[in-house]
This record gives sequence, structure tokens and C-alpha cells, in this order.
Amino acid sequence: MNTSSKITFGAGAIMLVVGILATIMGANTFGEVSGWTPTDDVYKEIPQDDVVSFVHVENGNGTSVAVFVNDYVRCDEFTLEIEGGDAFWKPDLCQSVDGRSLPSGYEDDPDGWLHLGMIEDLEDGVEYSITTNHDVVLVGWEVIDEIIGDFLGGLAGLCGGPTFLCCGLFLLAIGGLITVTSPTPKKTVIEIENIEPGNISTYQK
Repeated sequence: MNTSSKITFGAGAIMLVVGILATIMGANTFGEVSGWTPTDDVYKEIPQDDVVSFVHVENGNGTSVAVFVNDYVRCDEFTLEIEGGDAFWKPDLCQSVDGRSLPSGYEDDPDGWLHLGMIEDLEDGVEYSITTNHDVVLVGWEVIDEIIGDFLGGLAGLCGGPTFLCCGLFLLAIGGLITVTSPTPKKTVIEIENIEPGNISTYQK
């Protein structure tokens, strides 16, 4: 095996292993993230028509929280009121879809849930009171941001893994082709019959 075929085989083997690992890791991450629901990372739960007071803790949640409700709730009928500090409720735009009122971007929401908007400008250590007309689950935006990052990473692994696999197999095939088609170098062998001047014969194999 010549040097070029060794290099090609080595590169192909490395890309093949990387492709396998990337595909496996991407599939695992994608599977975990795609099955996520707001109840997996609850910051606060607000029961319907109850007034819930709490002191905001920014660590791990950020200054904004996402508001999720069950997917049977109509977007245009949902209300939320918040008191305390400078925080405010920023609802998503509602739209009519097949007779239902749904928030914009509903296609990307977790199964069984709707993201109806954000509570913005929460301050660490400040007490807030929230009232809604439906049961609500609040999730810190930093958590959502991390989940989005994991989702994109898993998607990249699923897309990039097969690419590395194909490139690895291609390089292995090229390496095999180089090995098969490369001419075998001729060797010159010198045989010494008698250690006497003028008595040396050579031949080629």
C-alpha cells in the first residue's frame, strides 16, 4: 500500500467514525428535545382565576418568562394581568386557523401546548402578582433558549452525520481504488555468488 492510499484510507476511517458518532448523538439530543413539554421545566404554575404572588429569582430563568397554556385555550379569549415592578405582559398576535384562535408561531409549540406570549422585564428580588383566566405554566426564557440551542445542535448532528458517513465511505473507496490500480514497484536484487571482482550478477523481478 503506497503513501497516498494510506492517507486516503486514514481520512476516510476518521470521517466514518465522526459521522457515526454525530448521527447517534444528534438523534439522542433531537429525541430528548422534541419530547419536551413546559411541565419539564416549570418556573411557576398559575391556576385559573387565582392570584399568585411570588418573588422573582433570575438565576437560571432570566428577566423574561414564556407563558404556556393547554392547546384547547383560545388565544383571543386569554387574559393575563401582572402587578409589581416594571414587568408587563406581551401577548403573541392571535390568528384564525380552521375556526380556532391560535397564536402566531403555534406550529413550533410543544404537543398539547400553546405559547401565548411573554412576561417581560422581571427584576431579581421583586415581588409580583399574576392573575389569568386559564391555568398557566411559566418557563424561564433562558431555559427555552437552551432548549432551542439543543434542538438546533441535534438537528445539525442528524444532518451532518450522514454527510460525514458518505464522505468517509467515498474516501475509503478511493483509497481502495488507488491501492488496486497503483503499479507494483520493481525491485532490483543483487546476488553475490563469489566475493571476487567481476563476478557479480544482477537480475530484476
